[in-house]
Amino acid sequence: MPDAVRQSLKFEKTLVQTMDQALFNRLCRAGKFKDALGLAIRGREHEKYTPSRFSMDKKSGLPIFYRGNKRVEADATGEWQLAKNTKL
Repeated sequence: MPDAVRQSLKFEKTLVQTMDQALFNRLCRAGKFKDALGLAIRGREHEKYTPSRFSMDKKSGLPIFYRGNKRVEADATGEWQLAKNTKL
């Protein structure tokens, strides 16, 4: 596979893995919390640590995702893992 094609596929994959923060915030403000959570986990619904809920951090305005009572976050590959550092 040529390098240009490989790089474009890698770019598309990272683009899909990262959620659109502006759209996520608009969905939350509109009260569509299930849709916002669905946007965050799109394509990775059946992983072990896929979040089941989230809350918004009041200081940064960024979402904090949870699976049960455990905090989870997406790693560099986009796979959901238990959060290493739970302190902000």
